[in-house]
Amino acid sequence: MAEHALNVLLVLVGDAAPETVRLALGRRPRRVHVLATSVVGPLDWLSNAEEGAEMRAAARALEAERALDGLVAVSSSGGVLDPVEAAAGALAEFRADEIVIAGSAADGGLERALAVFGLPVTRVGPPPRGRARVYGEIRELSGGRNAGKLLALIVGMNVAVMVAAILLSLVALLVLWLVGGL
Repeated sequence: MAEHALNVLLVLVGDAAPETVRLALGRRPRRVHVLATSVVGPLDWLSNAEEGAEMRAAARALEAERALDGLVAVSSSGGVLDPVEAAAGALAEFRADEIVIAGSAADGGLERALAVFGLPVTRVGPPPRGRARVYGEIRELSGGRNAGKLLALIVGMNVAVMVAAILLSLVALLVLWLVGGL
């Protein structure tokens, strides 16, 4: 953490234990704004079930705010799926001296992505888990930053549906043949 960080933007991506949230304080900043982003899995993203994820993000933001209450001046908000987009919105209202990342779903490339704001970026808590990479891919797709992967996903899904339809048709024909319907 920067030596004289007065205001810290704490970006929570996924679950983080209260101890991890308190660890983000480091050298006792004056103010902390907790930004909890939405985390959706592949099936949730494909089914557009992001509203529940936004509600869970708002709940995580309040939990983190309670973990810091009494230690430092703290505010919180629940954000959208893309942590970079959510941080841009938060930084427009909260003047941060540093960005701290915490949470089980924070992918390894998030530090580089948040560095575009020109602030020191650090991570607290355990290193990213295996699923964090999946969440990172979804974040990139939802933010429109990887059109090639989105096209591959759409083509792949269409091919999978077509293959499933052909297999089901063959099974139906086999059943009809076996019962003597053909």
